[in-house]
Amino acid sequence: MDVVTFSRPYGAETDYEQMRELLVESFAATGPPDYCSLGDLDWWRYTTGDIPDAAINARLWFTAPGKLAGFAWPGQAQVELLVRSRQRTHTLEGDMLTWAEEERRGRGGESLTLTAWAFADDLERTALLRDRGYTRTAPALAYDYNFRELAASSLPAVDLPPGYAVRHVRGEVDVEQRVAVHRDAFAPSRMTVAKHRAVMAAPTYRADLDLVVVAPDGTFAAYCLVWYDTANQYGVFEPVGCHSAHRQRGLGKAVMAEGLRRLAALGARTAAVNSLHGAVPANRLYQSVGFRPLDVNYAWEKRL
Repeated sequence: MDVVTFSRPYGAETDYEQMRELLVESFAATGPPDYCSLGDLDWWRYTTGDIPDAAINARLWFTAPGKLAGFAWPGQAQVELLVRSRQRTHTLEGDMLTWAEEERRGRGGESLTLTAWAFADDLERTALLRDRGYTRTAPALAYDYNFRELAASSLPAVDLPPGYAVRHVRGEVDVEQRVAVHRDAFAPSRMTVAKHRAVMAAPTYRADLDLVVVAPDGTFAAYCLVWYDTANQYGVFEPVGCHSAHRQRGLGKAVMAEGLRRLAALGARTAAVNSLHGAVPANRLYQSVGFRPLDVNYAWEKRL
């Protein structure tokens, strides 16, 4: 194992390429569950907060040859730790937490806390967080990692009510409607047209996997965005939503079924979707298209 020798702030698009390569290599080495997929990273970059490019907040750790070993992605009061599978050590992840805690203190605020994440089966990360004074929060703040294989014989049918149709987003002409259905599904939402345009320019984005259900009146009734890691033949649904005026009609199931079929046609072997632990309607939807919980990603909080 190469020794990690230095860290620095995110600096350029070449750093982002290395971050993406790290995620691909780590998934290939360890398989699911993963803390961050290629699509998750693109989504975080362009939709987090109100800045055009959240990647500028990241910090990167390198080995002596200049190989990326891991990176920390801070949020408002949380941090995501992404480490190359063969570089995972208490020392490296501890250094990353030390930096994240100091970064959080530097921003101040009335309630000075930091949240980090660990899968229930990630015993090393869990032990590290506990040793550093983090406490696992209530299960209601955790996320289920739901996973399924993509055997063609088990793919669900795309079953829509009369008058509804499913298709992919057709570029700029659909952006405003695409954002409108997202904002309604996740109201109150901070999604904007500018953010979705940025997402559409992300390296993992594919228009043919940005799917919408069109209602009889021509408006968008439901949607899902699917991200595809071609190297690992692995798809991720993020996000999935349905307009409040069109719920209880099976539209979420239909648009996800179309997403699964398109992934399979591209050669995907597996797919995943995350949901809040205990979110009954969402979990019922994901189970209806063949997903099953694989692990639970818990939030661990520390008062600084």
